[in-house]
Amino acid sequence: MKILHLEIENFRCHTALRFTFDHNRILLTGPNGAGKTSVLEAINLLAVSKSFLPATDHDLVAHGFDGYTVSAGIVHDLGTELRITVEYATSSGKRIITSATGQCTAQELIGLVPCVVLASVHRDLFTGEPSERRAFVDRILAQCSATYKHALWRHRTALRQRNRLLAQTASDAELDAWTDELISVTADVLWKRQQFIEHFNALLAKTVHDLGLMGKSPTIEYRLPWLGEDYQPMQWADSFDQFQQQLQCRIATILPLDRERFSTQWGPQRDIFVFVTDGHPIATSASQGQQKLALYTLKLTEATYLHQMIERAPILLLDDVFSDLDRFNMRVLEQSILAQSNQWQIFLTAPSSEYLSSPESFSILPLGN
Repeated sequence: MKILHLEIENFRCHTALRFTFDHNRILLTGPNGAGKTSVLEAINLLAVSKSFLPATDHDLVAHGFDGYTVSAGIVHDLGTELRITVEYATSSGKRIITSATGQCTAQELIGLVPCVVLASVHRDLFTGEPSERRAFVDRILAQCSATYKHALWRHRTALRQRNRLLAQTASDAELDAWTDELISVTADVLWKRQQFIEHFNALLAKTVHDLGLMGKSPTIEYRLPWLGEDYQPMQWADSFDQFQQQLQCRIATILPLDRERFSTQWGPQRDIFVFVTDGHPIATSASQGQQKLALYTLKLTEATYLHQMIERAPILLLDDVFSDLDRFNMRVLEQSILAQSNQWQIFLTAPSSEYLSSPESFSILPLGN
């Protein structure tokens, strides 16, 4: 996938911007507050209908206006063209329109244009709450699989309904239907997450080897503490049906605790993912620069995974990617970006092109001048 042109109106600090891209390596430069990250946010909005920063649609509207519009012309790997427009008005909400589907929902948009983002906020993958790491896994899988997106929706619905009944101290008979549904979708989500982790870690090891980065190599550990400390994903059954039966038996022992605490004490919302290196959590064992390298490696692996699974080239958004790195590792990342741009379109931001040893290899777009 490749963005040919991008239009932004009344979005963040930008009232009117239009870009035409004829390059696979685009560097946005400018001082703090120039709106470099906002351009990446706008591209991400076209992929998943929201910012990669913790912001509401209302937060994204430029000061003094009552809505925003972001639109792009995109060419598919096969050569066909696609147009996506996301509009938001404070009075009527969000509307998503694509030339392929017409008006669509946010859920239908996800996966149409695969997108991978690396921003400073993603350091929370190492240091933040477990929900940050679950969201990382879910975002990748949701872009690859409509069935996984549907399973997440089923899980949210079943969990909400079951917790409502538990809070009301409903009878066992009332809970049975939602318990059965929740067990079914829990098995589905867990099975897919485990398959993902096995595949992703294999790709991650290859990425680390190919990059030849100095520093620590990350992997992802998948833990299910709500099933008991003795239960590890590598002990899972050979078939999905067998696993679902085992899971149902284990959950049956937890159900009385749900009654005591008036909420569901099991399920995918309690899964734990940990990024480790040399057996230690990256959050506590790696420096700021090492964490940045680990993030880049993860995001490069994410792009590779998406490309393999959906057979469409993702777009990479790298925000302030060179910060916290020494000169040597800046050059390693620059060479990697140059190499990967042969297959993916890459947008990156930096205060200036001075961070690059080969600025002539990039299409440089200054902002705020």
